[in-house]
Amino acid sequence: MLPVVDAANLSLDRRQAVGIVGESGSGKTMLCRALIGTLARHGAEITAGTVRFGGLDLAAASERVWRGIRGREIGYIPQSSLAGLNPVLTVETQLVESISAMGTLSRRQARDKAVELLERVRIPRAPQVLKARGHQLSGGMRQRVMIAAAIAQSPKLLIADEPTTALDVTIQREILSLITQLRHELNMALVLVSHDLAVIEDVCDDVMVMYAGASVESGPVAALSKTPRHPYTRALRVSRVDRALPGQDLDAIPGDAASVGSWPAGCRFWPRCSHADEECRRGSQPALMPIGRQLSACIHAERLVVGEQLPAVANQEDSARRRK
Repeated sequence: MLPVVDAANLSLDRRQAVGIVGESGSGKTMLCRALIGTLARHGAEITAGTVRFGGLDLAAASERVWRGIRGREIGYIPQSSLAGLNPVLTVETQLVESISAMGTLSRRQARDKAVELLERVRIPRAPQVLKARGHQLSGGMRQRVMIAAAIAQSPKLLIADEPTTALDVTIQREILSLITQLRHELNMALVLVSHDLAVIEDVCDDVMVMYAGASVESGPVAALSKTPRHPYTRALRVSRVDRALPGQDLDAIPGDAASVGSWPAGCRFWPRCSHADEECRRGSQPALMPIGRQLSACIHAERLVVGEQLPAVANQEDSARRRK
């Protein structure tokens, strides 16, 4: 069996927002699927470790147990809104199905609830949108429908896996604002996956950085923003688009991300790390270790503490303009 995620550590409290960031292939989406119990649908399984939610270990839970958790306790917004909606069914059919899973509403009441949900996620002309199919809606509208489905049963935890993928910068901002508002209104905890550190900093309280199937750093957003204590976190921050100056080349992380099945021995980031030495190349992936307010999987994390504070980034308007 090929390991895809083997050293991930994530925890959050009620009403807390935690961001997960890392390059493509780092294991972010697979971790999310583990958190909603859908690994088997993708030919994967949990072979070790625990997934604790409200005192219940879900790592070995049956599908019957998951049916009482998924949607009701844990909501999920998938990466692709177009793939998330069934193309042959109307929005009404799919939303009513999500609402009816509670088993307490009649069909008419469920439809009325569907209209309320669409209005809550700021969709105009909600009754007309209910009659539409996914391909008849814009990307932003489809994502709002997916958010409505995710919060239909007022879950305690909302998992958003790159919810702004393929949306333009203006719609991205609206969707993130909506998720943040709903999180506070419904008192939900939030796990937000994104490639964009600026997004994580705007929305989340804490962040967990993943690389090659492992957590390499975690802690408060403010701490990781000012003084990252893993070379990969620092490299991600230095390569941010909103740090680039007009006319200058964008800093990039050298080399390619480690692929599943070909992780190097020792720290998996060492082939791309300017701090790496022979010690980094031996053994297995280092575990997270406390250092200050953060946890870091770098055995030389102390080197990154002194004199490594990063300059402030550009303001949010400049950031949005450059990302656009």
